[in-house]
Amino acid sequence: MEDRSRRRAWIRWVAGGVAVLVAVLAVGVFLLRWADGPVGVLAGGPLRSGELMDFAELDWETLDAFHALELEIVSAGRSRTLWFSVHEGVPYVACDLDCVGGQLTRWPQQIERDDRVRIRIDDKRVEARLVHVPHGSAEYATVRAGRARKYSGEGGVLAAAETAAHDAVVELGETLTGRAQRAAPGDRLYRVDPRRPSAIGTSAAVPE
Repeated sequence: MEDRSRRRAWIRWVAGGVAVLVAVLAVGVFLLRWADGPVGVLAGGPLRSGELMDFAELDWETLDAFHALELEIVSAGRSRTLWFSVHEGVPYVACDLDCVGGQLTRWPQQIERDDRVRIRIDDKRVEARLVHVPHGSAEYATVRAGRARKYSGEGGVLAAAETAAHDAVVELGETLTGRAQRAAPGDRLYRVDPRRPSAIGTSAAVPE
């Protein structure tokens, strides 16, 4: 009888702990929606701070020394931290796992509906839009190669470790979702182009 009481008390204690943990996580996720940008790898709210500048004012070749940038999807009011690379003065970002047409809901699906974004890097913000770079194009091959060089670990052990972990997650994820058996690659590469702050929707953005 005493053992049964202890077991019940232990179960109640575990259940209470789980309930508290779930509540804390739920509150945390809610608060992150209002945060000024992402918090580490966790998505945050709109980018509010930082000097608002014209896209052309930024020296992207110099900024390529940064490991990542913060990107807000305007239509969603959500932001995230992304790796990026620069080719011929133009920044590029990518999604590497089952981004469109897969079992997972990813941010590129929001970009397909509305390509407006804001970028924050080095305490500066710019209005921009994302333009999909098709698989098989010369631009895709060149930028992907440059991105691989940037994160190959030549800049330090941290980059090498992050690259190895990232590649492992992508490989496992594509196997689990079945993307590895599909003909079309699951990744998406985007060129970051300037956008007028007053542009509304994709049709009003800077013409291609």
